[in-house]
Amino acid sequence: MTSHLYSIFTETNTLKILGYVIENPGREFIEKEIQKATGISKAGVNLALRRLAQKRLVERKRRGRMYFYTTQVNNPLIKQLKILKNMARLSPLVKKLKDLSQKIILFGSWSRGENLKDSDIDLCLLTNSAEEVQQIVKKSSLRNKLQLIIRTPTGFAELEKKDPVFFKEIDRGIVLFSKESYES
Repeated sequence: MTSHLYSIFTETNTLKILGYVIENPGREFIEKEIQKATGISKAGVNLALRRLAQKRLVERKRRGRMYFYTTQVNNPLIKQLKILKNMARLSPLVKKLKDLSQKIILFGSWSRGENLKDSDIDLCLLTNSAEEVQQIVKKSSLRNKLQLIIRTPTGFAELEKKDPVFFKEIDRGIVLFSKESYES
């Protein structure tokens, strides 16, 4: 069973469709809408959606003569795929920031795979070069979505005492980069 489930992650049409529908959790789609958005043929969309529904990655409901598809947002595989997609989207920015940072942490809804289209991207950077970081972020295509928390390593340690709840939220996030992991 595992090998069959894994196989859908290697098919371009299936991944493209899954990637599209997970960007809109809870929203219902019809095949024609997905076909138009992804540029995949009618038959390709139909086959991929039936396979995704079989694997319970999307839910398929019939109303009258039409089928409606929604993402199974509580499925752990969907959440992990969305997290992976989020991390991949941030990768170019992280690459530009890592030389100026001791640590970069993704936290909030993006780190849990619960983000919606209009969700902010919560990013915490430990750096001694705040102004240079701001300049790089200003040039990023994600600049309008980013909610940056920039702290020096000392300032971050103080945050644990000043605002332990907020510190825990950041601490539960995903470390996208850490100098420590590259120095060993």
